[in-house]
Amino acid sequence: MFSIPSFYEVGSDSYDIAGMLGSPTNSENPNLSPRSMAEAKAVAASISHKEAERRRRKRINGHIATLKSILPNTIKTDKASLLGEAVRRVKELKKTAAEVAALDDAMFPSEIDEVKVSQCEITGLTQATLSCDDRPEIVVDMIQALKTAEAKVVRAEMSTVGGRTKSVVWVKLGGENDAGLGRLRRALKMVMDKSTLVASSGQVLPGNKRPRYYHL
Repeated sequence: MFSIPSFYEVGSDSYDIAGMLGSPTNSENPNLSPRSMAEAKAVAASISHKEAERRRRKRINGHIATLKSILPNTIKTDKASLLGEAVRRVKELKKTAAEVAALDDAMFPSEIDEVKVSQCEITGLTQATLSCDDRPEIVVDMIQALKTAEAKVVRAEMSTVGGRTKSVVWVKLGGENDAGLGRLRRALKMVMDKSTLVASSGQVLPGNKRPRYYHL
């Protein structure tokens, strides 16, 4: 009578299980007893499981190798340390992305023209915000407006999106605060009104690019 090795006698994945099983049903292959058929199916399932496990380990090792190549300053290369460093790095990137998004929202130009001037009692600095239509000469006009208001610039930021621009400057004002705030507001409003006038008239001013650097 034909016999089949038991589950524990199979030593390699190359064993011809398909040949042993032969036809799908036992009646078509009378050489195999029901017990032998069951053992053959168990061996086939084991081999399939081993192959799936081998492919899974191969994928994991490939991802670990990728982490080793992209993580900066990796000292420990065991899997636990690499995964821990990856988690730390992802959290760090999420925090940075949130900070950048918050900054982008703060610097996003508004859809309406506006000038805001306020003073910080703690630092003594005045923050001025201008939102209006963009144009090549607006930075030059802002510099002149700040000089007219006798405002010394400490920090300045500018963003331009879709033909709109927003500028935020922190300045020190000379003279009395109330008078200085009024001068600064009026000077920046003139810059805003000029941008509105140019946009409404469709006037094309000389030069099609804003200079890259300005010293405020």
